[in-house]
Amino acid sequence: MAAPDPPLTARQTPGQQEWHPTHRHRKGGLYRVFAEGINETDRKPVVIYDDETGQIWVRPAEEFWDGRFTPIGAD
Repeated sequence: MAAPDPPLTARQTPGQQEWHPTHRHRKGGLYRVFAEGINETDRKPVVIYDDETGQIWVRPAEEFWDGRFTPIGAD
């Protein structure tokens, strides 16, 4: 019988072992978007992302996509 997989940390999602940023904030911070969802209270879209320390953040999608964050590799 194979050993069970170790538990995921805040910096890991299923199928991804290393943290790689997907977006840069206009102030310079690097972040990785790993999900979009719906805010339970007002039913508005949100973006769920983390930083290199593993801190998880949730922001209204409207704010995330308004130019505050630029995809890594975008011209």
